[in-house]
Amino acid sequence: MKLLIAGWLAGLLGFGLLVAGVAQLNVPAAFIVAGVGLMAWSRLADKAAAATMNGKGG
Repeated sequence: MKLLIAGWLAGLLGFGLLVAGVAQLNVPAAFIVAGVGLMAWSRLADKAAAATMNGKGG
């Protein structure tokens, strides 16, 4: 369980640092990167929820 939380936090921190780095180059590009990243995360979360509801997930 601790490894799951640590992995989630590392991913969140990495995403935040990526967006912050892009923002230092170009703020509109940072919004695009953040939007694409959040849409990808949403898709993954939706797939995980669907697998759990179908009894395939853990």
